[in-house]
Amino acid sequence: MRRTMLALVAPVTALAAAPVAAEPVVLKPSSQWNVDFAADSCRLVRLFGEGENRHFLSFQQYSPGKGFGLTIAGPGFKKFRSLGKTMLNFHDAQAPRETTPFTGTVDEYGTGVIYANLGIEEEPPKDDADPDQTLHPGVTMLDLAQGKQAQFVALRQGKQEVRLETGPLDKAFAVLNQCTLDLVRDWGLDPDRHVTAQTRPHWTNQEAVARRIGREYPAEAARIGEQGIMRMRVIVSAEGLVESCTILKSTRTEELESPACKMMQHARFDPALDAAGVPFRSYFVTSITYKLG
Repeated sequence: MRRTMLALVAPVTALAAAPVAAEPVVLKPSSQWNVDFAADSCRLVRLFGEGENRHFLSFQQYSPGKGFGLTIAGPGFKKFRSLGKTMLNFHDAQAPRETTPFTGTVDEYGTGVIYANLGIEEEPPKDDADPDQTLHPGVTMLDLAQGKQAQFVALRQGKQEVRLETGPLDKAFAVLNQCTLDLVRDWGLDPDRHVTAQTRPHWTNQEAVARRIGREYPAEAARIGEQGIMRMRVIVSAEGLVESCTILKSTRTEELESPACKMMQHARFDPALDAAGVPFRSYFVTSITYKLG
């Protein structure tokens, strides 16, 4: 709750010094990129800084796409507030853009700043639930040219700024692109057919089902104020029906378990169409953000 305080000041003349921003924390890599190709996600991890100043950086993808999840953690972020105004940029020629990430605890690294979906130069389509997704047929991938422009990942909230000197990210993005196509194959789908597809699955009753999902904030999680980001993936048949549904947590939670897959049994889709216009089995992904207030 905000409280208003009234201060009575004696009529004296004074010069107020402008607030001085803290020196940015600039960190060099202290490890190589480590690759984690899990059953349901692709992740690249790298460490920056040494000893008590060690920081963690992770790019994550759960399916092919133009965007990526980003998690950065370490002592440089201990004063960052969840959903606080945070300026972000990836190279010197890029004007910092305003973002509002979550924060949370990341293993032994301490406070982490967590983004569900980012792009280097602009905000990517949110996911397959984007109403304009039909304008982007086939499988979209991370842009290697944009990755090559990257010099760092810099975040500033208030007077606190942390900069991780990543260097170009094009090679890292190429690894993620190949990994996510392999995920599609692991789900029993044809990645080559997806690359050349005319359309992806289109959720035709999205508004009605999304309302049902939105009404079901898990009660115990709401009671303790737990929030989080989750990914939902469904396999859509050639007839436009949901064959299976999987929920993956992007943030660690104790009581927050999404009931979305139960609701998705009522979802209906226009199926994906391959290069010849023939309906085929495909996938649909979206993010679900549970946020109180």
